[in-house]
Amino acid sequence: RTGLAFTWNGKINIRNAKYAKDDDPLDKSINCPASNLYSKNYLNHLVNSNEILGSMLLTWHNIAFYQDLMKKIRQAIKESKFDEFYKKNFKLFNEKN
Repeated sequence: RTGLAFTWNGKINIRNAKYAKDDDPLDKSINCPASNLYSKNYLNHLVNSNEILGSMLLTWHNIAFYQDLMKKIRQAIKESKFDEFYKKNFKLFNEKN
């Protein structure tokens, strides 16, 4: 609904005009069709046109991202490296894109 996508490169507001000509996928590193098969410009079009498919694809992507995030958090905890993981990754979510 909001057009917000979480990626390993930070938050993306897909409604922004700068994504209207961006042919790159949201995040190639996430194993999810919504994350790596659909371009940002297509998602921008869907969300700005209020097409339900846009919200569905962003939701699918965000769930896949959070599953990947939790997997990496669990691994960092097992390896006693959570502080390092936190410092490296969570600054991405506080930045404005």
